[in-house]
Amino acid sequence: MAIRRFGAGNPLMLLNRFRGTMDDWDPALLNVLARERRVIVFDSLGIGETEGEPPTSVEGSADFAAAMIVALNLERTDILGWSLGGEVAQVLVLKKPELVRKMVLAATMPPGGTAEVFWSSKWLEQASAPKPSIENVISLFYTESKASRTAGFASISRMTHPPAAYVSHSAMAAQTKAIKGFGDNDSDWYSRLKEISKSTFVANGDRDGLFPAIDSIVLAREISGSWLSIYPDSGHGFLFQYVDRFSDDVNRFLSDV
Repeated sequence: MAIRRFGAGNPLMLLNRFRGTMDDWDPALLNVLARERRVIVFDSLGIGETEGEPPTSVEGSADFAAAMIVALNLERTDILGWSLGGEVAQVLVLKKPELVRKMVLAATMPPGGTAEVFWSSKWLEQASAPKPSIENVISLFYTESKASRTAGFASISRMTHPPAAYVSHSAMAAQTKAIKGFGDNDSDWYSRLKEISKSTFVANGDRDGLFPAIDSIVLAREISGSWLSIYPDSGHGFLFQYVDRFSDDVNRFLSDV
């Protein structure tokens, strides 16, 4: 299992996006979050530097994340799930609520189960390019405005190149199948969202091309007492475009009793 830790204090485990490895977290975001807590990032099963067979369901990834929490003795950890990681976070909290204290859901979607929920298979296809160019990444994660694109290039410049490991085609196919199954509400997780009693912060960019802001609004509506924040002129990478603003919101949410 490949894992990295930053900072000290109460634990915050980060659950990554489609095709995401540990090197796909913006160091600026990790550094700010780690000022107030112990941040844990890892490569999921069969992804990046972690060996094994990647799950073809969100539930399988949630089970692996739960096993990681137990193995690392992270009692009642906070979790931050981005994109696919946000789907994993929802299932993790529903299956093992005793392991989680608070939850942040960034640029993600609820399970399918209502016509309001939408996700873009075209976006996912573009994100599956064998060797995505920087321009491809910018177009996927940021808007067409100069401010958003500039923030995107700055974020990419902070990341490790080349990354320590890549995600294989077969692993991407497994993750794609998991996202599609979740979007089809294959295990009826949508009807159980109202069971979530953990404090939850839902956040997204107003122009997310994969999971539009309406998905976040539905999540916040279905999870009682949620915080909701939609960031302007931003897409799937809003959390890197607004590193200081988002991390301040996260820290304030996690520190709120």
